[in-house]
Amino acid sequence: MKRIGLDCRFYDEAGPGRYVNNIVKHLEQVDLENEYIVFLRPRGFEAYKPQNPNFKKVLADYKWYTWSEQIPFLFLLLKYNLDLFYVPHFNIPVLYPKKIVTAIPDIIMHSFSTEAGTTLPKPYFRFKKFVYKMVVWWAVFRSKKVIVPSQDVLNDFKKVYPQISTDKYVLAYEGVDPNYLDTDLTSEEVLKQIGVEKPFLLYVSSAYEHKNLPRLVDAFEILINKYNYQGKLLLVGKRDKFSEKIATLVNSKHLESKILLPGLNEYISDKMVVALRRAAQLYVFPSLKEGFSLTPLEAQVQGLPCVISDIPVHREIYDDSVVYFDPLNVDDIAAKINLALSDTDLQKSLIKKGYEQVKKFSWLDTAKITFSVFQKFI
Repeated sequence: MKRIGLDCRFYDEAGPGRYVNNIVKHLEQVDLENEYIVFLRPRGFEAYKPQNPNFKKVLADYKWYTWSEQIPFLFLLLKYNLDLFYVPHFNIPVLYPKKIVTAIPDIIMHSFSTEAGTTLPKPYFRFKKFVYKMVVWWAVFRSKKVIVPSQDVLNDFKKVYPQISTDKYVLAYEGVDPNYLDTDLTSEEVLKQIGVEKPFLLYVSSAYEHKNLPRLVDAFEILINKYNYQGKLLLVGKRDKFSEKIATLVNSKHLESKILLPGLNEYISDKMVVALRRAAQLYVFPSLKEGFSLTPLEAQVQGLPCVISDIPVHREIYDDSVVYFDPLNVDDIAAKINLALSDTDLQKSLIKKGYEQVKKFSWLDTAKITFSVFQKFI
């Protein structure tokens, strides 16, 4: 029996937490032989309930992207004398001397800045981004293998780090989070709670720069004025500087009664999102760059037709199960949304193809590939 450490400090958090939650739960099903030490922050420590007796929880209250994960966390890891340490992100303790495997979902921050939404002084923000790039490079260099969620991300790594052998990378697609399969909430009660009426288009994600929401707002204005759309656009995400900036744009266009951001005023839970997907007309996703792009897949599993940006990773994951638009062309975005709204046969085809597309991706398969990587180094 070998001892494998799992850095699960993102467990039960947004963003990377989605990956962490699913990979650890499915690794429990895949590996019944080795011992796992699961490092968690307090919130995750309470939420995570191991189902495999070989998985042991350890409290590691060291916040990500801080100096505390570089020194105190390092000493905690050394205490457990691990045969392999797995980090499902890029933020490794850079001085950790033993074998590491990482899973890096994307390197979008190499291409898109989040400076517009930071509350940090600009020089400090730029210093942190420099450190980020150095840590990512070191994580790639130090790792025995780097697991990536799409061929498109692998291609990005090859461009940014041409000196690193392609053999370093392992492709493991992601799957649909079980939390997005069902809900005990009805669509009617959720819509009433957040003050939304049908019909509406749905978007679920952050408002970061690469999500391309200003163009979606412009396209929706065209959808109203040119195509006489009578419904609403629901932008679901957390409140931050980016979503507040989108709200300001919406208000400047006097579209606040048509484009709604419910996450600005209250927390929208996963169960609420499932209910919203079941009530929406279409799922619209205009992102310019994604690592795997889970949210359209989570829409398809609920039978929601998707109209999404024509970018390489979307072509890779979604094939012909969606309608594509040019994410840089607001007229094309509006026209493709209108096409999907007005063509009922197209909608039926998208729903049918969506159900089939979802079957191609599974977190259990992700875990099996991940475990096969572990086996090579323990």
